[in-house]
Amino acid sequence: MTVKGINDPDTTLYTDYPEFEYEYANISEPDTLPPEQQTLTIGLDESRTDRAPVTYITGFVGRRIDLRRIEDELGEVCHTCASSKMYDIVLRGNVCKRAYIYLRSNGYSVEFAKN
Repeated sequence: MTVKGINDPDTTLYTDYPEFEYEYANISEPDTLPPEQQTLTIGLDESRTDRAPVTYITGFVGRRIDLRRIEDELGEVCHTCASSKMYDIVLRGNVCKRAYIYLRSNGYSVEFAKN
């Protein structure tokens, strides 16, 4: 038998501290800029674990849900695994040209990173 809500870390079970106040994450995401106003940078890096090439895309300004949408679409277009880390998109393999073509066709201003 489980107690409902016991595994939820945000639920306060009991406190006798008189000055206790709930703290909520006040994370405000910036509004997503239109593609014409964004400049994305595409770079190539080698993975530290197995020295496999990794394509990364930085410079996105907007909400996380919009970043996830672009990440999913890039994964499908480039036929590779895609993930995001702190407003950066990481694609497995050397798919810089495919990502560049896709982003340019969607109206983004894209440049390659200077290595």
